[in-house]
Amino acid sequence: MEKTLIEVKYVITCNRNFDIIKNAAITFENGKITYAGSSKNIPYSKSYFDNIIVEEDGIAIPGLINCHTHAAMNLFRGACDDLPLKLWLEKKIWPLESKLTSEDIVYGNLLSFLEMLSCGTTTFVDFYYFNELIEALKIIPLRAVATIAFLDQVPDGEVYWRRFKELQKYFDMANSIKDGLVKVALGPHAIYTCSKELLEKIVEVSEKHNLLVHMHVSETLEEVQFSNKKFGLTPIEYLDKIGILNEKMIAAHCVHLKERDINILQEKRVNCVHNPSSNMKLADGVMPLSDLLKANINVCLGTDGAASSNSLNLFNEMRTAILLQRGVNLDPTFPSAKDALLMATVNGAKAIGLYNHIGSIEANKKADIVIINGRSPRLCPEYDIVSNIVYSCTPADIIFTIVNGRILYERGKFPNIDMEKIVKEFNEKALKLLSTN
Repeated sequence: MEKTLIEVKYVITCNRNFDIIKNAAITFENGKITYAGSSKNIPYSKSYFDNIIVEEDGIAIPGLINCHTHAAMNLFRGACDDLPLKLWLEKKIWPLESKLTSEDIVYGNLLSFLEMLSCGTTTFVDFYYFNELIEALKIIPLRAVATIAFLDQVPDGEVYWRRFKELQKYFDMANSIKDGLVKVALGPHAIYTCSKELLEKIVEVSEKHNLLVHMHVSETLEEVQFSNKKFGLTPIEYLDKIGILNEKMIAAHCVHLKERDINILQEKRVNCVHNPSSNMKLADGVMPLSDLLKANINVCLGTDGAASSNSLNLFNEMRTAILLQRGVNLDPTFPSAKDALLMATVNGAKAIGLYNHIGSIEANKKADIVIINGRSPRLCPEYDIVSNIVYSCTPADIIFTIVNGRILYERGKFPNIDMEKIVKEFNEKALKLLSTN
């Protein structure tokens, strides 16, 4: 792999000290950062590099991490609007999913990868069709957590139980993606689609194979009412009783929480994923983000799928997450722009067990890097560049998105990727699918 030098005006490292380096340089080779610091102290001569990128007004940030999405659900973008979650699922999404072909799903994934790369996302945690996700990642190699879905309170529930016997197949598929870019997670869908026995099996298998568990948790009032009626417990209390809550849990949504729930999440070191746009659009409610952060709970960000949020843009989620809390709590001081950027980078890396590899720009971490145009009209003046990035930056301001040392997005184009074919095939398949709805 090429030895690359990047020179920019600023590097926002997101390291433990949250260092912001001016007149900075980043070097990397074989997918790993070898230096991040002042451009005056680069420990190599320029002749050492195969590729030199100079962006005099550029701002480098760590690649963003989308901790909860359903990538190929972009096939349904705009087709399922203006419905509450239960009707959205039962009357729209599930009937449409029954008509999906494998090729539909592959192209849905490919288009979502283009969208995420153009929005500065280098890593994502997906909860959808596993096999087709892997096929798409062979074509466009983002970093991903691929979730094996489980739900047995449905007509074909026995199909999902068989997946426990096929785990090696899933591991082999994930390992077929080069450079260790893909991790596997277990995905019990939700407490209302999974039996207690299934959740107990998830606990056993997660512990045996040291696997992440990715689950929808306390997303709606209906879910909380279901849990209280059936178990006499909140969803968090019920999951805690089963023993599934720990540092390997990626709990998506966590909208409706009581004080006791927050205490449990803190004690069990659960990772919570805030999906503000999706939760607002489906009228699910607002996560008590400020309370979770004050309790030192690791909160990261997700877009959910484009069928519910209509967008895979994490810059939008950063901004929305902060503004929501200020509007709800009437507190203009917390959370801050810095908190939002950390949720989209470092906190996401912690949630998926990759903090030692991604989430910040430091030597020996993976070269997952986004370079932003600091001379964009939206990002001036450069008085507070973190504030500018969180509140003002749009995908139009992104110059480069680099994953594992590979430039996958550059100035509106995708090197070595046939964007036109992907968009054409996706549109044809999506419109054909939706026309039969």
